[in-house]
Amino acid sequence: MLILRVDDRLIHGQVVAGWARPLGIEILMLASDTISQDPWACNAYQLAIPEGITFNCIGIEQCISLVEAHNKKRTMIIVESVGDAQRLLKKRLIVKEVNIGGLGYRENTREIAPYIYLSPTDIESVVQLFQMGIKVIGKQLPNSASIDVIKTLAGVSGD
Repeated sequence: MLILRVDDRLIHGQVVAGWARPLGIEILMLASDTISQDPWACNAYQLAIPEGITFNCIGIEQCISLVEAHNKKRTMIIVESVGDAQRLLKKRLIVKEVNIGGLGYRENTREIAPYIYLSPTDIESVVQLFQMGIKVIGKQLPNSASIDVIKTLAGVSGD
């Protein structure tokens, strides 16, 4: 199992208690070219990871090879933007869907759900992911209803 989640809050209680524990995630990766260069930030995120889950704070490039090395493990990758998810997929990460779990309000963003605000750049990335055959969903927790982001952007109701 491989989950790719976009969440600008990165590692927080919802990810750990709501996703990692219930789904039996064995490896949690924070993939960010900027954060991976900051040992203090990586250590701070490490503190939120429960015992028994391997944590990696790595750049986008390193993420692909690490996923390949652990392809039989239950893995969750967290990125902070739709653009970072798109970069991973362009580097040949193989997933069927991208889960947008939280992108907070920023200036010039469009509300897709109370927890998803997309900038014009985010929307462009979502459309490109769709064109690559990747489903983009909004989903806060594994048992939450999912939102089809493309249909919502197009103004089509339903999933």
